[in-house]
Amino acid sequence: MESCLQEDYYKRLKSDFIIVNIVAGAAVLLISAVIMLQRYGIMVGIPCGMHEILHIYCPGCGGTRAFFALMHGDVFQSIYYNPAVFLGALLVLYYESTVFLTLVKKNGKIYFYRKTGLVYAFLFIFLTYAIVRDYLLVGMGIDMIGDFL
Repeated sequence: MESCLQEDYYKRLKSDFIIVNIVAGAAVLLISAVIMLQRYGIMVGIPCGMHEILHIYCPGCGGTRAFFALMHGDVFQSIYYNPAVFLGALLVLYYESTVFLTLVKKNGKIYFYRKTGLVYAFLFIFLTYAIVRDYLLVGMGIDMIGDFL
């Protein structure tokens, strides 16, 4: 009975893993294509409403720069632009490695646990950074990214 439950668990985990990776891969390809088309002037970028109207940074501002900095191996610059990119990459790495380990080993141990605390910590850091960055811009005149001042 227990091995039947484990087999069902492994099957469900494997199908979820495949679906998540297909969707995530498609999203990464689509976002990368849009970024490249915008970067080379083939496609016009959509302006950010918070940036254009309120003259403050939205929580996602600096994400593209952070992504490119991370791709060039400059972790600190990536975190400076927007820590969500680096922290998101760490969360994805955690998910991918632990689920893969669980599926490959099949020794009855579950290496992947849904840790909502990690997601809440990510959201807390993401939003705190956005609030501090906007306070520095509006309250103290310090422009961390350099788009306004």
